[in-house]
Amino acid sequence: MSARPALVALEALAAQAGPPAIVRALCGQLWSLRETIAGLTADVYRAPQGRSSGSIGGHVRHCLDHVRALFASGHELSYDSRLRGTRVETDPAAAIDELDRLLLALEDLDGGSLHAPVGLATLIDHSGPVVRVLTTLGREVAFVLQHTIHHCAIVAVLLERSGIAVGPRFGYAPSTPHAH
Repeated sequence: MSARPALVALEALAAQAGPPAIVRALCGQLWSLRETIAGLTADVYRAPQGRSSGSIGGHVRHCLDHVRALFASGHELSYDSRLRGTRVETDPAAAIDELDRLLLALEDLDGGSLHAPVGLATLIDHSGPVVRVLTTLGREVAFVLQHTIHHCAIVAVLLERSGIAVGPRFGYAPSTPHAH
């Protein structure tokens, strides 16, 4: 298949009404996270789970930091800028408010904007320089989706450790087979 038919197919997808499939998938994952934390007490939400796991609220805040990065700056984004110690990390109601705000913002992304080139700035060593690479907004939405699924899996483990059941596919990547 030549590149031209693939480009035409991408343009056709971009012209569809509503958010593109990758944005809808990220919104679906964030909505699932929202529903999962909605019934949690603040004590469960912010309970420390050890150095390697952090709290449920810490994982939620970390996911939302990544979603926020998609909107933070016009032509360059960074996942290294994080908002530690906010109410989103300690109060499930604040996290739900932020999830709602970000879900609305994501709905405004259209297919055309996903092809827009953006710079990605990242620190690859704590003492090293910032590295910059060129990417697209769509590729970064796909990364944030996968990153969110990964952290939802950790949230699921933390909730199950606390005796709280989660949905059967919460935290599972779409490529993970269903259990028989």
